[in-house]
Parts: sequence; C-alpha cells; structure tokens
Amino acid sequence: MITVVGIGPGNIDYITKIAMDSISMSDIVVGGKRNIDVLKKIINNEKHNFILDKNDTINRNNAMSEKSYYILDSNFSDLKQYILDNIKKDITVLASGDPSVYGIADYIERAFSEMTEINIISGISSIQYAFSKVKLNMNNVYITSSHGREPNFDFIFLHDKIAMVTDSKIGPIEIAKEILSRELDYTIYVCENLSYDDENIIIGDANKILQKCNYGMCVIILNR
Repeated sequence: MITVVGIGPGNIDYITKIAMDSISMSDIVVGGKRNIDVLKKIINNEKHNFILDKNDTINRNNAMSEKSYYILDSNFSDLKQYILDNIKKDITVLASGDPSVYGIADYIERAFSEMTEINIISGISSIQYAFSKVKLNMNNVYITSSHGREPNFDFIFLHDKIAMVTDSKIGPIEIAKEILSRELDYTIYVCENLSYDDENIIIGDANKILQKCNYGMCVIILNR
C-alpha cells in the first residue's frame, strides 16, 4: 500500500497525529530532503509520540530505525522504479502541505493505483495557513499555481479572490507586473516561509510588491 501523507506547511507542530501514525507503521518513507529533515526533527522531539494503535505507544527511535528512506528529487522515473521494486511493502510518501493541492498525490494515483491500494491523508496546506494568517476567508477563492507552468493571467484575473502557489520563475514580481499592465486593483499578500521562524508576509498593491527585488517560493493571495 502507498500512503501519501500531507505534513503541513513546514513547522513540525502542524503535522497531524494521523499523519505520524501512518509514517510510524510504514516500511519505507519517500520524501524531499527538507521533508525528511522535518521528520527527523519530530523523531528527536520529546513532545511527539508515535502511536501504533490506541493502546500502544512505541519508542520513536525503534519505530524509525528500521525504515528505509528515499530522498525524492525531480527524477520521477527513478522514483517510479524504486516504488515498483518495493510495491508489496507499506510505503509512505511525504508531501508538503496537502498532497491534493498541487501536490504529489495526483502523480501517485495515476502511476500506481492499478498495482496497489492508494491512501491519501490530508494535511494543512500552505494556502489554508496563509489565509488564516492574513485573516481572510477562503470563500469563493480560485486556487492555481505557477509552479512549473505558464499561468493564463487573463483567465486568472477574472476572479476577485485568488490563491497562487509560485516558483522562482513566476513569483510576486512577475504577478505584480501583470496586474499593473492591466491596471487592475488587487491587494496582494506575499506569504514567504510560512510557519517557519523567518516567516514573512508583505501586504500592499502591485507597486509596493515591486519595491523588493528578491522573493523565494511563496504563496500569493490576490483580493479585490
């Protein structure tokens, strides 16, 4: 069985108990280096326990020491072969945020659903977290992503409330320029490093967003 587990926006406190229970019962854990590092922090954190069932609290070091770890990179061909080689084992795939919000769950479902059971455990997405931090409701929000794709801004800007997961190629600066070129009136929320100690949220119009030269990967909220 393959279980895709959402581990939240980044800070270990936002990982759910059911996610940790699933990880503790798996034979193999697949994830990006940052997500694996987050997991190791939890293993060494005394306020977190792993639960096999309602009556059995297990030792965290023993729970994790016998597992195999696969560091995920951009080469999904290698990942697919690795999973196929271990398809009869219990595999947990770690996903940042929620695995069904522009996450890896779709790929896992398409690639392996005919070979084994797929289970998806939702997590707190970075978009959910961002809306809570800026105190906006998510009613009627249009969710999209510029990560690895070319956004259709003409269609996107038909919506009054937008959430966008960005990448290094199309981020806050590019989005602000698109807004200015169309003379649109959006309040922009740029949410960086969400849930981490260096979390940073900038709120303003497009001109204010352009005052900063560099942004990392972040969540953008547009509201008018």
